Amino acid sequence: MARFHIRRPGTHEAVTLGTENGTWQPDPGAGDVTGTEWWAIPGLVDAHSHLANEVLESGPGDPVGTRSRAFAYLERGVFCVIDKGWSDTTVMTLTEVPPTERPDFEAAGEIIAVPGGYFPGFREIDPAHLAEEVKAVAAEAKGWVKLVGDWPRKGRGPLPNFDLDQLRTGVEAAHEVGARVAIHTMAPDVPSMAVKAGVDSIEHGMFLTSDDVAVLGERGGAWVPTVVRIEETIAMLGAESSGGKLLTRGLQNVGGLLTDAIAAGVVVLAGTDFATDLGDVASEGLRLGQFGMSAEEILMTLCDRPRRYLGMSDGFVSGEPADAVFFDADPVLSPGVLTHPVAVMRHGRMLA
Repeated sequence: MARFHIRRPGTHEAVTLGTENGTWQPDPGAGDVTGTEWWAIPGLVDAHSHLANEVLESGPGDPVGTRSRAFAYLERGVFCVIDKGWSDTTVMTLTEVPPTERPDFEAAGEIIAVPGGYFPGFREIDPAHLAEEVKAVAAEAKGWVKLVGDWPRKGRGPLPNFDLDQLRTGVEAAHEVGARVAIHTMAPDVPSMAVKAGVDSIEHGMFLTSDDVAVLGERGGAWVPTVVRIEETIAMLGAESSGGKLLTRGLQNVGGLLTDAIAAGVVVLAGTDFATDLGDVASEGLRLGQFGMSAEEILMTLCDRPRRYLGMSDGFVSGEPADAVFFDADPVLSPGVLTHPVAVMRHGRMLA
């Protein structure tokens, strides 16, 4: 048995819980308590991951590496991921892995783009056939379809891959088969079009507008800004390049829009997208804090908000899996501790 503080934004409670058969058991009495008083959350969530390989390149992915990376996420306290697409490797591999060796997950399948509209080798389609392609990809995925909404063309800058009617048709097709749609967008005009089309999750989306977040928030839509990813892309392109200047302007817009989006009801989430060490989604959360999020909002973004968005419980419920990520200080008062948990328990088994 161990006594610790459950930390939730706005409140916390000190509890004594034990585990039996990998599940939480109720307080057996203070006389049985052993161990240290730590602060605990039910697990971090990475809302924009790619587990099939170490870098985004075409190909089937690496099942052995997928398993290894999934376990590395657990060791960092990431107990749920939304894999935003690659191939069917993530779904096929992790479905066969026991939950004590991987995070819970939802996943897109093949990334859908158009010829010349993304890295070569992914699913390049005729936009007129988007609805059929979406349904085909959704059948091999786990709850998500990923579209590439825009991509830079040489000498022309970032251009849309789909028009509004095509996007709306694709979203309707996904919803018909029970899948959500995520869209990659770094161009100025596409986020507004994606919101109008009913896209569920805006990935990057630096050029969302106040009107967009009002609409997105009203329907409980998600936004995954991936700030660290954007900053690394700027560094790669060069701050004075045309692309670097565009993305810098986009990040400035994120800073001005983030707190308004949360207030409007947008489900703002944190995602790594290859930009951090494996499983270090906490660093993305802390970076969002430098863009205006409060410490409580950081914790909401990394834990409570995505769990509710995905229909998961708030954790620490008697009879449910004994999952906990422990810290030696209150993560609201000292959010930096989120990057280095002192212990990780997955289904009653200590991993670190």
